Amino acid sequence: MTVPADASQMRRAIARARRALHRTSPNPRVGCVVVADGQVVGVGVSAPPGGPHAEVQALQQAGPRARGADVYVTLEPCCHRGRTPPCTEALIAAGVARVFVGVLDENPRVAGGGVERLRAAGVAVEVGIEAEACAALHAPFFRHISTGRPWTLLKAAVTLDGRLATPDGAARWITGPEARRDGHKLRAWADAVMVGAATARLDDPTLNVREVRGTDPLRVVADPDLTVPPTARLLGPQALLLHAADADPERARALADTGATLVAVRRSGRGLDAAAMLQALGQRGIVSVLVEGGGRLHGSLLRARLADEACIYLAARIIGPGRPLADLPAVDAIGAGLQLADPSWTRLGADMRVRGRIVYPEEAPCSPD
Repeated sequence: MTVPADASQMRRAIARARRALHRTSPNPRVGCVVVADGQVVGVGVSAPPGGPHAEVQALQQAGPRARGADVYVTLEPCCHRGRTPPCTEALIAAGVARVFVGVLDENPRVAGGGVERLRAAGVAVEVGIEAEACAALHAPFFRHISTGRPWTLLKAAVTLDGRLATPDGAARWITGPEARRDGHKLRAWADAVMVGAATARLDDPTLNVREVRGTDPLRVVADPDLTVPPTARLLGPQALLLHAADADPERARALADTGATLVAVRRSGRGLDAAAMLQALGQRGIVSVLVEGGGRLHGSLLRARLADEACIYLAARIIGPGRPLADLPAVDAIGAGLQLADPSWTRLGADMRVRGRIVYPEEAPCSPD
């Protein structure tokens, strides 16, 4: 039976995972807490691939006090041998009394098997503690496991009239320093950050993490015709250019000489096929991608119903004609548009941040342009 203390300890495990600065993809970022006699004696967060999982770290920290202890873990412990031994065996060997699991693992190699193994060994298991929060924490991993593509988060800073930039592309700065710092937290969280070719050319962004502590994500440009110049600041070994197979080979060679990786994907209308782009990222172990625009790239992902979440920074500015948040066809009814489910609204200096999962209307997906 769940009691408030159990929920509190699971929230501690969730917070621990969210605060971690390292990336674990393609593995999930799991948080774990070991409690003995009402005291936290061990905590852990999954290490990068090949390193110890959260349960093993927490048990090592707890030492002998793990025997008879309660364990709170955001995701079902693994029961298979990969780069590391099964966490279920570590929990059994440590002699823990109870394991509280946030959500079951959707990986077919686990999928309830971890819980079954623990119970067969005499360990009491309770599933579903802070389930909604744990499911949100692991949503990118579940998306990658089930579809092969990354969790896709659209991010933009817009004016009150929904503009990303002026007609000629000027966008610095729509929002204030607090919102920009928050945007860098998203970069530190994501495995990759992606922009369209026009954004890369006009803004010449670095797409790195500057305002907060964290590791730079992979820099991705959707550039069908390889129009980004070789002098672009984002290029280098941590850059990936997605392009059409018929792009100019001389441009391809010049961009490859910068150290960037080039990957050909199929075309769709004026750009690249949205599903093919995301599959290309997923095949490289990218579990989460932050899409920073522009409007054509946002629109492509929304039309294909492949964007999972949006984080929009709203500035108290009105600029009139300009570039829209997303290049989408008109709808003939408000209910036919997109909306965010249970959005959170947060004040950041003079700006507002709205974030939520994207809800698509019931009719069939729009055809590509």
